[in-house]
Amino acid sequence: MPDTKISKWLETEGQYVSRITLGKHRREHLTTDFEQAKAAAIKVMEKRKKTMKPTSGTDLAALVRDYTFSAVESGELVPSLSEGLRAQEILDRRQEKGADRDLAMTLASILGGATVVEGIATPVEPELLTE
Repeated sequence: MPDTKISKWLETEGQYVSRITLGKHRREHLTTDFEQAKAAAIKVMEKRKKTMKPTSGTDLAALVRDYTFSAVESGELVPSLSEGLRAQEILDRRQEKGADRDLAMTLASILGGATVVEGIATPVEPELLTE
């Protein structure tokens, strides 16, 4: 359970303990050696990520997605339902725009005198057309 939820629950019970204190206690006393080693490895990877420069053509959205996924996986970030729904909406829009772009290209190819077979436009020679 996230430290923030525990802190809020304790506050409703009249025993307030900050989320920072709870996190420190959990890290120092409630982790196994494996979890501590995993946390150390994640810190090393995070430091290395900060020095990496994206190559040309790298999708910024993919980089953000990967960074966010690693933060969620390591427990540093707890996304809300609304954030998850917003992210899915963005992905859906991207897919719709791609489909619209493909349709526009297909129509442009047809109107430009090409035949389209399985998404590939092939120019048609006017002398080969018969009415």
